[in-house]
Amino acid sequence: MRYALRSLSRTPGFALTAVLTLALGIGLATAVFTVADALLLRRLPVRDQDRLVILWGAARDRAFNYPLGLDDAREFARQARSLERAASFSYYGAGPKPIRNGDQITRLSRALVSGEFFDVLGVRPALGRALGPADDVSGAAPVVVLSYRAWQRRFGGDPQVLGRQVLTYDDDVAYTIVGVMPQGLDYPSGTDFWAPVVPSTDPKDMYVIGRLAPGATATHARDELTAFFGRAESSPWQRELHGVVHTLPRLVLGDVRPALFAFLVAALLLLLI
Repeated sequence: MRYALRSLSRTPGFALTAVLTLALGIGLATAVFTVADALLLRRLPVRDQDRLVILWGAARDRAFNYPLGLDDAREFARQARSLERAASFSYYGAGPKPIRNGDQITRLSRALVSGEFFDVLGVRPALGRALGPADDVSGAAPVVVLSYRAWQRRFGGDPQVLGRQVLTYDDDVAYTIVGVMPQGLDYPSGTDFWAPVVPSTDPKDMYVIGRLAPGATATHARDELTAFFGRAESSPWQRELHGVVHTLPRLVLGDVRPALFAFLVAALLLLLI
């Protein structure tokens, strides 16, 4: 080490160039992997992920997000021409739910979704079946599907998990497990299990998730939601809202633009050196 340091001290220009080249090379490799991981490697276990969009409302003069009521979400899904299919899920995302397991109380994160949710995603369960429209009506038997992560961590990956019941501690509802979703499906983020929205007594504030129709763009869907808010029968505060739209990959995988910018800068500097 002493010999190396003495040698480098005699040629400080070469030493500085070598250090910068190594630093930029490492940074460039990291940026390349980040971009490739987000754009090429980390594909979600859904059909045509780039055609999936999430919509909600926003006030023009405020930074707050506004959900749709369940009835409005369903009406918009019926009217929207830019969406091939649409569903909804809880505005609050995945929230902790106390679960009774014998004498012990644990917590699992539950997401409420409409019966069309998994059909819109185009996802195939790893085990059992997905939720369907028949599960999302008043009087339907309480059923849930587990995330792959919860199945592995909380149920030991037991293939006999189907038919077992999850008893919620706060309202004593016994949910029957009917399926397990594939690995990598984590939306809303942190979900341990998905349950139908209608049988629940929780608030019905919803986001809309839709699959773009052929030829339609995310901008078309956003403009349709803005027009929906502006209907004559809408409340005065609702008419002030405008539609907001994001693609599902961006919300799940994150924005890759900073990594892409870092990649381009590093590549340019490396070429200059």
